[in-house]
Amino acid sequence: MALLFLCGVSTAQDIKFGIKAGPNLPNITAGGKNTPVSEGYKSRAAVGAGIFTELQLNPLISFRLGVEYSGQGGKKNGMQAMPSQRLVSTVGNSIGMSITDQQIEDLTAIASHLPTYYYANIDNTTKFDYVMIPLLAQFGWNLGQSPWRVYVNAGPFVSFLISGKQVSKGTSKMYSDASGTSTLWDILPPTAKDMVTGKFPAMEPTLNDPVDYGATNITGEMKSTNFGLTGNAGIRYQCNRNYFFLELGGNYGFITVQENNANGSNRLGAGSVMVGYAFSLF
Repeated sequence: MALLFLCGVSTAQDIKFGIKAGPNLPNITAGGKNTPVSEGYKSRAAVGAGIFTELQLNPLISFRLGVEYSGQGGKKNGMQAMPSQRLVSTVGNSIGMSITDQQIEDLTAIASHLPTYYYANIDNTTKFDYVMIPLLAQFGWNLGQSPWRVYVNAGPFVSFLISGKQVSKGTSKMYSDASGTSTLWDILPPTAKDMVTGKFPAMEPTLNDPVDYGATNITGEMKSTNFGLTGNAGIRYQCNRNYFFLELGGNYGFITVQENNANGSNRLGAGSVMVGYAFSLF
């Protein structure tokens, strides 16, 4: 009753500043070229938060312009495909600037005997951090003379990638297929095995023995921007010209996120639950 006494409904045209935060439930979906690497993701837990300015044009219509942090990505658990090319790239990067043309030729020859994808039995979470800028048209209705108001909004967004990483947990051999019956070392011909043991001995245990998995920075493999649609449905409790709110929403990006789609292409989307507060600037 005290809140009802102190708070009222305001329909005056004004500008508000708001903050919001809450959990995200993002996922990665196949987006055109599907491969074992790009398929099979499930939603992961993440967070979102943002600030916004809202311009109330009349009692029905307003516009929001915001800047938000959005956690995106997805996860896979169990036997899953991984790109074999990263194995060869990792060896080349470990040699660094001193790598010779002959070593490049030898690594290319070894890679030619490996399948495009290998399989590992691990838990894998792909995490993306984005800054998102949405522009929303909003329509709201007061619930009689009470301080409650419901609304819906929708509009386009542009987002910018801050970082991307693949966090893998577990220990697994690198298998040549999803059945897990043979390792990458098992399928190499004798000539390729001799090349590995003679010129790149550190590769042999990687291809044959259990390997501990960790985090991989994949920011450079991703496009730096995205574009899509976002929207929310919410309810708010108005205190004079300020309000508290709860909203359910989601976003979906139209652009596939990989810079090179050799291992498939994906799009990003997320559901969200946000709570927040907005207050009048003027």
